Amino acid sequence: MTKTLIIAGATGYGAWPANTLEGAACCVAAPIDGIEIDVQMTLDGHVVAHHDYRLKRSQTRLNGTWLTETGPALKSLTLAQLQRYDIGRSRPGSHEDEHYPRRESFDGARIPALPALLQVLKAAKGPRRRIYVEIKTDPQNPDDAPDAAAVTHAVIDDLEAADYIAPAKIIAFDWAVLRLTRERRPDLATAHLTIPPALAGTVRRLPNGDSPWADGFDPRHHGGSDLAAIKAHGGEEWSPHLVDITPERIAEAAALGLKVGPWGVSSAEDIRRMIELGVWSATVSGPDWG
Repeated sequence: MTKTLIIAGATGYGAWPANTLEGAACCVAAPIDGIEIDVQMTLDGHVVAHHDYRLKRSQTRLNGTWLTETGPALKSLTLAQLQRYDIGRSRPGSHEDEHYPRRESFDGARIPALPALLQVLKAAKGPRRRIYVEIKTDPQNPDDAPDAAAVTHAVIDDLEAADYIAPAKIIAFDWAVLRLTRERRPDLATAHLTIPPALAGTVRRLPNGDSPWADGFDPRHHGGSDLAAIKAHGGEEWSPHLVDITPERIAEAAALGLKVGPWGVSSAEDIRRMIELGVWSATVSGPDWG
């Protein structure tokens, strides 16, 4: 039986500040196989690791002062402008502060560029760690999100420059990103993220009834099965939220030849359950790694 890979989601966001060099450095010292990050693009074309399209007031300080409202879009700032902001701790009393009580703070942590994160991984002792790069685009609300083609090619440029194609995987909810990745680097692993049932109502359908996230391969054209749609789209791995994982779905994926890599895993109990079900990898928030 293949060993289930344990991947630290957003550089271990349950234990350390999300998507940071500091978190990545802690991750490579932990008993894990790699990290997952969320990436976007700055105004001057740098790929940076961050989840939200705009700076959050609950996580961001400028010159020691918390933002009083949602900050600017990352795509509207240069890298130098963006790295003026401190994201090393959560605002006291905020949802993040209360929801992640075991998260360590690192005052002075900045939003990092992808090449700097790759250097942390390359410098780590032991086997080369994997990196799952979630490319953040939004076909429903493109104003704040990066252009799919531009950010996809910029990510691949950085991976190539660092000689990090083999340990990398591109993941995305926007399946167009995965098509673009395959067109340029068919040897670069990909995984199809799927929207969990609780968020299905947020999908604004195209005039023809299709999901804008499915790149023309809406599950309704494939017997209602998102797994069949992923396979038809050329996919090799299904990456659902933990709540979507059942033995029946695992069996369906196996019958289609798809790996399974759930995200949203947060406890040692859930990790053990995923390992027992034989998933390919589990993206874990930490600080429990097994």
